[in-house]
Amino acid sequence: MSNFSVTLRCIRSLLAGAALLATAHVALADGPGAYRPREQRSTASVKPADEQSAIDAYNAGYALIQRAEHYENLVAASRDERERSAASSDARACYEQSLAKFSAAVKWDPSMHEAQTYLGYANRKLGRHKAALAAYERALRINPDYPHAIEYQGQAFLGLDRVDEAKFNYLRLYALNQAQAHKLLRAIQSWADAHSAQPPEGVDVPALKAWIAEREASHDPNEARSSW
Repeated sequence: MSNFSVTLRCIRSLLAGAALLATAHVALADGPGAYRPREQRSTASVKPADEQSAIDAYNAGYALIQRAEHYENLVAASRDERERSAASSDARACYEQSLAKFSAAVKWDPSMHEAQTYLGYANRKLGRHKAALAAYERALRINPDYPHAIEYQGQAFLGLDRVDEAKFNYLRLYALNQAQAHKLLRAIQSWADAHSAQPPEGVDVPALKAWIAEREASHDPNEARSSW
């Protein structure tokens, strides 16, 4: 299927699902938003024209992320299996398209850690956890204390059942941004609930849940959840 055909399908599904989403709970990613030029370029080696090309590519990728999330909400809101299947396919198509945009952005501006973070996000949504981790590592080499990348890297660790590393990311994030850390803690809780019956070898789920409860007591219960 051509990119043009996929894009038309994305737009058509957006219009078709608008009424359904009006009454549904909408979960949106809380990652970096649309990109704007910095007051000072992060590196003198990036020419102004290349920086603008990177920004344009990033923003095109970000628009595709928003479309993909819209389709995921259609999947959650619809009771029609055909609608759910079509929306799921549309979401994957838009995530796939976004990868090319964010890859172009970092080609034009290798310092754009936000684009690396979204490369990780889109890959994780497509089930490619190792590729996601590689992208998050690149983002963190550029900006070691970037909270979004630390949180999402932790979620990718969970996708590979690397719980100790996810916990480490949580503790690192807690020192930087407690609200962001809380979102990762809740993801660890969801992982523990999903693996209670058949935990991976070497993971003590009851002990993990006790650790989560201990950490939860240090957080504001009203902090927002993340869909990442």
